[in-house]
Amino acid sequence: MAVLPRHNSVLAADSSAQEHRLRLYHTHTGERIDIVYRRGDQYLPEAEAQLDHFLRDHRTGEVKHYDPHVFDILSDLAAAVGHPNGEIDIICGYRTPWSNEFLRARSSGVAKNSQHMQAHAIDIRIPGVDTLKLRNAALALGRGGVGYYPRSAFVHVDTGRVRTWCYGGCSTKAMPVSASEQTRSSEE
Repeated sequence: MAVLPRHNSVLAADSSAQEHRLRLYHTHTGERIDIVYRRGDQYLPEAEAQLDHFLRDHRTGEVKHYDPHVFDILSDLAAAVGHPNGEIDIICGYRTPWSNEFLRARSSGVAKNSQHMQAHAIDIRIPGVDTLKLRNAALALGRGGVGYYPRSAFVHVDTGRVRTWCYGGCSTKAMPVSASEQTRSSEE
């Protein structure tokens, strides 16, 4: 058995830093991205910039810097439903105030003070994963708002306060899992 020489501490730190990767498909732009966005505890600025562009408002093209904790939620959520390297469909990322009002004029399911306008929210689905299962896994993370949209087949996650809501076609099995959960708010 050979004994390997010790590496310097920088090299050892780099090799032990866990990579956090996202594979995303944007349903409105048709774009895909497969990117390491964090190594260990360090978010990668170049990766964040690429993700910010990827999650831009697809109606206006405007880009806003995303809360990187949203990326952690996506990564942890994919792992929680058994798809740690699976591609996540992005339904909606950042929204300008104009886009938010555009959607609000067409649906009562869009909040006036949406977390999307702060780049703190994202609407997703994971192919092959039931959206109710995805919603329940997001609730179990306990890291922010979770909206369930069964008719549109997506789940909203954000880094705001912990709360939950269901919009359109909600059944009793889709109701909050505990009495402490809050209902829909104006900041989803």
